[in-house]
Amino acid sequence: MSSEYRSWKERDADAALTSAKADKTKAEAEQVKQAAVAGAAQTQTTLLAEQVKQAKLANQLKAVTESAKDDQAERRDRRREQRDENGTTFKILVNAVMALGLLAALPAQISYFLSLHRNGDTTSGPAWTLAPIPFFLELLAWVGVMGTRWAHRKGLPRWPFWILTAALGSIAGYINLAHGRTEYGPVAGWALAATSVIGPLLAEVRQYLESKAAEDGRDLKQRARDRRAAREQARAEEKRKAVEKSEDERRRKLFPDVFAEFERVTAAYPTGGISREAAWERAWDTMHALPLAVTAGSMAAREVARTAVETLLADAGRSPESVAVDLFLAHTFNPNRGDDGSSGAPAEGRSNGPTGGGSRARSRKAPEGPEPLGRKGKQPSGRTSAKTPERPLDPAHIEKVRKLAEALGDVDRLSARKVREVIGGGSNEYAVRLRNHVKNTPEVNA
Repeated sequence: MSSEYRSWKERDADAALTSAKADKTKAEAEQVKQAAVAGAAQTQTTLLAEQVKQAKLANQLKAVTESAKDDQAERRDRRREQRDENGTTFKILVNAVMALGLLAALPAQISYFLSLHRNGDTTSGPAWTLAPIPFFLELLAWVGVMGTRWAHRKGLPRWPFWILTAALGSIAGYINLAHGRTEYGPVAGWALAATSVIGPLLAEVRQYLESKAAEDGRDLKQRARDRRAAREQARAEEKRKAVEKSEDERRRKLFPDVFAEFERVTAAYPTGGISREAAWERAWDTMHALPLAVTAGSMAAREVARTAVETLLADAGRSPESVAVDLFLAHTFNPNRGDDGSSGAPAEGRSNGPTGGGSRARSRKAPEGPEPLGRKGKQPSGRTSAKTPERPLDPAHIEKVRKLAEALGDVDRLSARKVREVIGGGSNEYAVRLRNHVKNTPEVNA
């Protein structure tokens, strides 16, 4: 009993060791569990990645398959378009109709001719001597068809072979109609006649279309574009002719002499040898010897107007440059003039009352709107400013102007323009003062 006795320390140590071992076992179990969970998650992740990869490959395969189908459909459409462009289906159907026509017409004709007998002979067998006639009749029309093809290749006229095909086909058709109506009735007769006529007719139509296609190498889209361009060109040509007709009518009315010369010049040149514009300019030069749209009368009117303007400016003491500046500024800053002055604003001070200075009284206040110069309170250009000293009159210039007045015979004939010319240029204001000085100061004899 005493040997098995353990102290409290030993028992506590054993309990602590047992607890530690239990904790370790628990921790190891937890680690194993976590490892299992991580492995399962890794497996799931790998599975999902593989599924995504397979889905991508499936989508790529589907895209490739659809692209292959689209390419196949596109090739099929191109082949069908090419067949339509070449008329392959039409040619095949024509060949089928011709073959069926021969298969229908030949047996009927062979049966008919083999059953023929000499007059009064009813005991003899088939008329083998007449057996080649059906082949002869059916091949007659094809002689013209082959002749048309040969003429097309050689570039020869084809209409003689068309006539030959029509005549030979009509012979075979008439024979089929006659014996078909006799043996099988009218419907069968007309059907047999059609088998001999329609085949060669379709063959000629096919050959004609092939000839036209060989001459025109455009495809369907190009022909449509060309037709549209031709229609647009025709409409433009009609509009141009309408404009030219209206223009000729106005010219004939306003300038009959020039228009007669224009027609003479146009008729003298070959068609297209001279344009309408060049012909009209030549006719105008012949009749007026002046630039286009200028006549002696219009030139004289221009000179009269220019002289009148120069005289008006000289009398007003203005220069052409100052007037041009005034007009430009007035147009730029005040294009809409009113009824009460250049500024377009109504004048102040108008009143019907007793203190208004009358119905037409105006205020002496400076205008608020722009004047012709475009600035408030400024004098128009060309007038002498109070801040600028006037240029003194040169005695030599005074003497030249006096001599000019003597040459003109009267000082009243002096103008600012003539004064500027005789003194060799200068401002318009200086020329006006010179003219006024000569007019107001009589010459003193030395």
